[in-house]
Amino acid sequence: MESPDNVSSKQVGVRLPGHLYRWLKEKVDSGEYSNMAQSVIGELTKARTLEEVRRRETLQYDVGEEPLARMVNERIEGVRRELLDEVKRRRA
Repeated sequence: MESPDNVSSKQVGVRLPGHLYRWLKEKVDSGEYSNMAQSVIGELTKARTLEEVRRRETLQYDVGEEPLARMVNERIEGVRRELLDEVKRRRA
């Protein structure tokens, strides 16, 4: 059997709980994604990126005050970007 690290892409079939399906469908309906597959891939990619960032932040957390201040600033910047994107989507 092939190692997952050697697979560039793999098709997976899953059943989504209703609340997740409706959430992703809203993203498609609002134009954020062109179809359900894109919305699943996009949101999983965002989740993975956030997990990796949090893991790195956790490693830096114990180093001292400066990484903590940087972490807070990065979070604030992320929220700011999300809010700006939401405002742009609503205006469009």
